[in-house]
Amino acid sequence: MSMDFSACTNIFKLQARLRDTDFNRFSPADYRALNRQLRNFQDGSGIKVAYLGNVTMDLLPPYVAAHTARLGWLTQSHVGSFGQHFQALISPQLQTFSAEIIVLVLSLNLLRPDDMSSFTSLSASQRKTLLDGIVDEVESWVMQAVKNTQASLLVSNFASPSVHAFGIADSSMAYGESEFYLELNLELLRRMRKHHRVRILDVNRIVARIGHSQAFDQRLFYIAKMEWTERMLAETGHEITRHIIAACGAARKCLVLDLDNTLWGGIVGEDGIHGVRIGQGDAESEAYAAFHFRLKALKDRGILLALCSKNNIDDIEEIFQLRTDMPLQLADFSARAISWQPKHIGLMDIAKQLNIGLDSLVFLDDSPTEIALIRDQLPQVESILLPADPSQFVAVLDSLSSFEKSAILADDVGKSRQYEAQAAREQLSVSAGSMEDYLHSLQIQLNISDATSDDLLRVHQLFTKTNQFNVTTRRYTLGELDATLAELGHTLRIVSMRDRFGELGIIACYLLVEHGPTLDVDSLMMSCRAMGRGIETAIFNSIKQHFMALTHLKTLTATFIKTSKNMPAAEFFKEQGMHINDEKNDGVTRYSLSRTETALCSCDWIQLEKTPVTSSSQQDLAVH
Repeated sequence: MSMDFSACTNIFKLQARLRDTDFNRFSPADYRALNRQLRNFQDGSGIKVAYLGNVTMDLLPPYVAAHTARLGWLTQSHVGSFGQHFQALISPQLQTFSAEIIVLVLSLNLLRPDDMSSFTSLSASQRKTLLDGIVDEVESWVMQAVKNTQASLLVSNFASPSVHAFGIADSSMAYGESEFYLELNLELLRRMRKHHRVRILDVNRIVARIGHSQAFDQRLFYIAKMEWTERMLAETGHEITRHIIAACGAARKCLVLDLDNTLWGGIVGEDGIHGVRIGQGDAESEAYAAFHFRLKALKDRGILLALCSKNNIDDIEEIFQLRTDMPLQLADFSARAISWQPKHIGLMDIAKQLNIGLDSLVFLDDSPTEIALIRDQLPQVESILLPADPSQFVAVLDSLSSFEKSAILADDVGKSRQYEAQAAREQLSVSAGSMEDYLHSLQIQLNISDATSDDLLRVHQLFTKTNQFNVTTRRYTLGELDATLAELGHTLRIVSMRDRFGELGIIACYLLVEHGPTLDVDSLMMSCRAMGRGIETAIFNSIKQHFMALTHLKTLTATFIKTSKNMPAAEFFKEQGMHINDEKNDGVTRYSLSRTETALCSCDWIQLEKTPVTSSSQQDLAVH
C-alpha cells in the first residue's frame, strides 16, 4: 500500500498526518515519497546530518528524515562517497555542508576483507591483533573528525553473525567469533566513551531486536555493497532520530500520566481501592507493575513524572497510601492536576507548577477521546494513546524518542529532588517576614569557574533547553562549544549553586567574546529553577569584574534578542546599569557600558565562593 502525502500543503499539516501514521505500514516507496515531500519545506534550517562509511549510504537518509519529521524536525543530508569516510573529513563538500551530526557505518567484510574471510584460519593472537587494529582505525577516524569538524559523531558498532563459522564449538574457542564480536564492541564502546562528542549507534542491538534474517540480505551486499534490508533501514532511521533528539538537547522534560486504566487496571471510583489491578498475583496486575518500574527508570534518567486525571483527590491519596504493592508512590510525581476539570486545563496547570513549557510535556492516556482533545487544544504536547493491552505499555514507553539524552548527568539524576527542594523554598518565602529576610535565610552560595571539557554536556543542555532567562537564545552545538575552550578571546564559564535546601548543580553559564577593545556578552542563560533570587545580578557582577580586570578592554557590550519565551530577561541589562545603544523593531536591543561607568549591583545575601579573576590588575568596583 502506498501513502499519498501530496495533500499536505504545509509542514504543520504534514506533521499532524505523520503523528497518526503507523510507520510499520510504510513501504520503501512511502519513505521515498515522504522524503520528496519534505524537501519542499526545507529552508536551510534543518538539522544537518552527514552519512559516511565504507558501505553504500544513499538509502538511509529518507528513513531518518521520516522519523525526525514525525517529531517536528526537518533534516538536511550529505552522503559521502562510497568507502571515502577518511577522505570526506577534509573534503570541501563536507566543510561547506557544516554537518551537525556525522554518522559513520562500517562493514567488517569491507574494512578487513582478507582477515574476515579467513577468520577461522587465524590464531587466537592474530584475532586479538585484528580486533585491536579495527578499533584503532575507528578511533583514528574519530580523532580526525573531532579535529576537522564541530559535529557530534555517531559511530556504528558491529552486528554479530547469526551463525558462527566454528559452529557450536565457537564458545570453546579462544577468540572465536562470539568472543571476538563481544570484545570488539565492548572495546569500541570504551574507546568512544573518552570522546564527549561521540556516541555509539548500536547496530548490534537493532539486529538482535528485529532478528538477523529480518535485518540482512546478503544478495544486496553483492549487488549494492549495503546488506541492510528495508526493515533494518527503517529501524536504524528511528535509532538515529533518537540520537538526533539527544544531540540537539531536544528532550522533553516531563511525562504526564492518567490514572485509571493507565497506572492501574480498573477505575478506582468504581472498583474500589483494593479492586484495581496492580502488583503481583495475576497477569494484568503484573503488567501494570512492570510499567511502574519502567516509569521509575525514566525518573532516574531525570525525566519528571506528573499526574493528570479526572478523579476524586481523596480517593487517589488513599490508594497511594494503602496500596503499598504499587512500585510508584505519590512522592514520585513532581506535579499533580487531579480534579474534574478538562485535562487540557490540568496539563496547563502542571506546566505552570513546574515552570516549563507545554512543549516539554508528553501525555499518556488510555482514552482516545481525551487524546484527541489534547491534540486539538494543546498541539504542543506530545499525546500518546495507550493500547488496550497493558502488557504493551512498557513497549510504548520504550519506543518514545522524546526523552532521549546523550548522557545522564548529575543534574538529571537529582531533578525530582530539586523540585521537592523548590517547593520547600516557596513555602519558606510565604512564611518569611519580608523578601529580604527570605533571601538572606536561603544562604545562597555560588561557585563561578571556567568551563572544562567535562562540563560541556551540561553547558550544552543549558544552551539548548534554557528559554526564559536566556538573553539571546543562541543554540550552539556541542562542537562549537568545545571550540570555544581553546579559542583566544573567548571565556566560557559555569555557575553552580547551593543553598540551605541542597545542591542545585550547574544552574547558569555565560560566554564572553573579545573584539579588540570590546568585551561582548555573547550568551548568558540561567535555569528557570534559579530565578527570582538575585542570582543573575551576582553573575553579572562577576562579568563586570572580569571586564575591569582586563585593562586593554574599554567597553562592555551585550545584546537582548526577544523571543516568545524570554521576557523575564528583557530588562536585565538595563537593571545592571547598561545603556541602550540601539533598539530595533525586530526585538533586538543592544547595550553598552564603559569602564568609568561600571559598578557592581548589591546582592549581599549571596556568597560567592570563587570570583573568577584573570588578571592581577583587578580593580575595585563600587557597589550601587
